[in-house]
Amino acid sequence: MTTTSFEFDDEADQFYSSLEVGVTVHDSTTGDICYANEYAEDVYGYPAEKLRTIDIVDVSTDSLSKSKFIKQIRAAAAGHPQQFEWRVTRPSGEILWIEMRLSELSVEDQSYVIAVIQNIDDYKMKLRHFYLLNRIIRHNFRNKLQIVSGGFSQIDNQSNGNKVFDQMRRAIAELVRLTSWVNKITSLTGDEKNTDRVNVHTLLETEVEKYRSNYPDINWELASENLYIDANPLLQKAFHELIDNAVRHNAHEDLAITVSASENVADQQIDIQIIDTGEPIPDIEIAPLLNSDEPNQLKHGDKIGLWEVQTIVNRHQGILKLKENNTDRKVIEITLPLADPK
Repeated sequence: MTTTSFEFDDEADQFYSSLEVGVTVHDSTTGDICYANEYAEDVYGYPAEKLRTIDIVDVSTDSLSKSKFIKQIRAAAAGHPQQFEWRVTRPSGEILWIEMRLSELSVEDQSYVIAVIQNIDDYKMKLRHFYLLNRIIRHNFRNKLQIVSGGFSQIDNQSNGNKVFDQMRRAIAELVRLTSWVNKITSLTGDEKNTDRVNVHTLLETEVEKYRSNYPDINWELASENLYIDANPLLQKAFHELIDNAVRHNAHEDLAITVSASENVADQQIDIQIIDTGEPIPDIEIAPLLNSDEPNQLKHGDKIGLWEVQTIVNRHQGILKLKENNTDRKVIEITLPLADPK
């Protein structure tokens, strides 16, 4: 880590400290942080002294490798500015999106790289909401309206329209459900987070007991500690959706569903897993969700449940992962920050 001494003069230090963006100065060879203003401390969640002793790549939750970061640092030092987005984990366990711009900097004839950092978490959430709503309007609403439109055409050409009426009723009911879902999702865009300190065990137990009583032929297991998070009421919806998917999309004979929650002390996070022994999730449903940043790449899948879960989890500064997806078992994991101890 950084061992060389670096200081701005008082005027430069006051200037960078007054900015409403994060500023860090990096060694142009190793990428180590030599300087960080107060805004950068707030973004990363570490004091400047700590930032100078850690490898910045270690706080990344994405696939940003040390070699790739060094390559971008050296390119910036050579006069080729760099810009990229990535997610970082704060010491509190919160996960947020940041944008980083790298440029060359010379101080007393020494070569450095200056990074301008912005917290773009709210922007990324609003962008995700836009893509989600756009997808629903273009795909789900359109498909259901086509059923209704086609139904009227069939009624005009046949005397017995009972079957057609049933199809139209189902399509209209789905449109009403989608409208309700859109209202819930758009409510997440408000500045009011509306969170309470809740016990994860209680949330999971409520869902498991509900399904255990309705589906006693499934082998249920709940393995959860008493752990607390700051949660919006919609987080319960995310747990419900994942458990419901395991129940509805698998044959119940010999099906086992395990719901667990454990503390990751080192990262101040909670790992929540929904494990089942049913069939793998089709690639068309999971590839765009778990392998790309935005949901607008989903072209043919009809399900929106996992998109809903991911949106809710992201709003809680968490991550949704598919840990396993094979014929033996599926493991879906939600990682969320622990609530501050009280």
